[in-house]
This record gives sequence, C-alpha cells and structure tokens, in this order.
Amino acid sequence: MNSQLELRALVRAGAQYPNGTFKSERHFLDFVVDGQSLWEVLGSRHDMVSVLCVEYAKDEITKAVGRLLLEEKADLPNDRRSLFVCSECGDLGCGAITAVVERRDGNFRWSTFGYENNYLPGVSLDAYNVVGPFTFDAVRYESTLRQAIPLKRADG
Repeated sequence: MNSQLELRALVRAGAQYPNGTFKSERHFLDFVVDGQSLWEVLGSRHDMVSVLCVEYAKDEITKAVGRLLLEEKADLPNDRRSLFVCSECGDLGCGAITAVVERRDGNFRWSTFGYENNYLPGVSLDAYNVVGPFTFDAVRYESTLRQAIPLKRADG
C-alpha cells in the first residue's frame, strides 16, 4: 500500500537571545507522510527546515523539487538527496537529513534516511532506521511536490 505525501506550511520561530545571538524565523513546507510530520520525526531535533524553505535563494525550491523528482542530480554523494537542511543558511556543510529517492514501477520510494554533511565521509543511519521506507504513487507524488514551486521569497 502506498503512503500519502502532503506538504504543510510551518514556521520556525525566530528569537534574539540576551547574549546578542539570534535565530532567524523561517517559513517552509514540511513533508507529511500518512499524517505524520517528518519535520517532527527528523528535522526538529537538529533545528533544521525542509529544503522547501521560502527564505533561501529564489530558485532553490525549484531545484529541490527537481532533485526529489529525480530531474536534477543528487546534492550529496551516493545519489542521496537532502530533505532537511540548516535552518539558518541551508548549507549542507552544517548537516542535512537525507534519503535515497528511487523511481520504479510507477512509484517513488524514499528509504535509508540518515544524517550527513558535505565534508565528512559516510552517513549516520542508526538513529534514522526506524523511519520509512515510504512508497508514493508517482502521479500524486509529482503533483504534490510541484505545488511547492510557486513559493517565492518576499523580496523576489
């Protein structure tokens, strides 16, 4: 039985701390699979946001959707694709929650979730082996992800 993918708008609250440091408010779309927020399961413990974050570069949402549809090259080695990235800058060097995305038999499949960055070898899989795999009907999956592309930054 296929899983259902939805996109849900979330806000990572910003804050300014007494020592002068701050964290930025971020608006992003969460991946919700069968009613369960993947941000709650995967991204929140690392203070990450999904790759569908409005405040990042104008074309980054389009590229992220393309990567998840396998129309763009993977952004990490071993054909792994980022789902959640640094909430401040989106840089893979700060760490990312990634998965293997495959297409076969009219379905997309997300599996082998892990934590990695773009400067150390390997992927930390142990803490994520209870998540997935998820199989999505290709037509619904593509339609759901393409809904994110019209999102734009307020200044662009």
